[in-house]
Amino acid sequence: MTGSSADRTARTGVVLVNHDSAEDTVGCIASLEASHDLDMDVVVVDNSDSPASLAALRDLIGDRAAVVSSGGNLGYAGGSNVGIRQCLERGNEFVWLLNPDTRIEPETLPRLLELLAEVPDCGVVGPRLVHPAAPGSPETVWFDGGIVDEDKAGETRHLHQGRPTGKVPAPVARDVDYVTGASLLTRRTVLETVGLLPEDYFLYFEETHWCRDVRRAGWRVMVDQRARMLHHQRSSGALPSPYHLYYMTRNRYLFVERALGGDGEAALAQLEGKWLKNWRRKVEATAPAWLDEFDALVVRAGADARAGRDGRNDEVSHVPWPADVDRSGDEVGRR
Repeated sequence: MTGSSADRTARTGVVLVNHDSAEDTVGCIASLEASHDLDMDVVVVDNSDSPASLAALRDLIGDRAAVVSSGGNLGYAGGSNVGIRQCLERGNEFVWLLNPDTRIEPETLPRLLELLAEVPDCGVVGPRLVHPAAPGSPETVWFDGGIVDEDKAGETRHLHQGRPTGKVPAPVARDVDYVTGASLLTRRTVLETVGLLPEDYFLYFEETHWCRDVRRAGWRVMVDQRARMLHHQRSSGALPSPYHLYYMTRNRYLFVERALGGDGEAALAQLEGKWLKNWRRKVEATAPAWLDEFDALVVRAGADARAGRDGRNDEVSHVPWPADVDRSGDEVGRR
């Protein structure tokens, strides 16, 4: 990789947002170093509230990437935007947002860049992301394209999610409603005309909203399923993290009202009738002592959404877990 060389501009700037995930970040960098396209700068954004995190991360990564601080946990979009600005300042032609817990394949970047060259009005492209095979279970699709169903009050879903890769249609390049922020490649011209990611969500729905803005600006948003990469699964615990529950609920309402011009109440009703109902059943079966807290958190998310409260909510970020239940869900600032 070109690293931070001052005598040339790399074609692609890569942004990794690190939040207490140094081992994952280093693993992702190692996969980038095995790419068949090494014409890239890598920027790691330390998105931690810990003062010691930045120095430790720089010691661990060395000169393999530029490491910068966000100044605290700004959420996914805030941390990503710090890295995006770095890439724009460096003159990178393309910017690739990656989760630290992803691993690219050697042909991932070349295939994505090839599609952008072949489709000049494509402004954003992502690959197929798969969960690796495990003992007793096959490799499965995690993301094959994002769908926003406006007939279901803005319900979002991943195409082919959970299906074995051997049992889905042959991979193609196709238009989608959004690309997951776990692996999103865009042009600098898109960022310069549409703007950076919206930071008011803090976590979840920001890339979905941004891709909507990209499409409104006349660009196509696509997934090339022939480009692959791995997305490592989190804990297999029975419950979502409290902040996952809160931000997914609150931000679904905000997304539908702000990005779609739709009915936030209808969005909450749809969410409660399906997604929240399923999680509540699992809480009731696995940790009934947490049920009142679960219900209160859902009520708070809805109230905050109706009040237009957005951004980071520290009162929710540290809701305690039941002592007898494994934790699950994504870390703050990650997909």
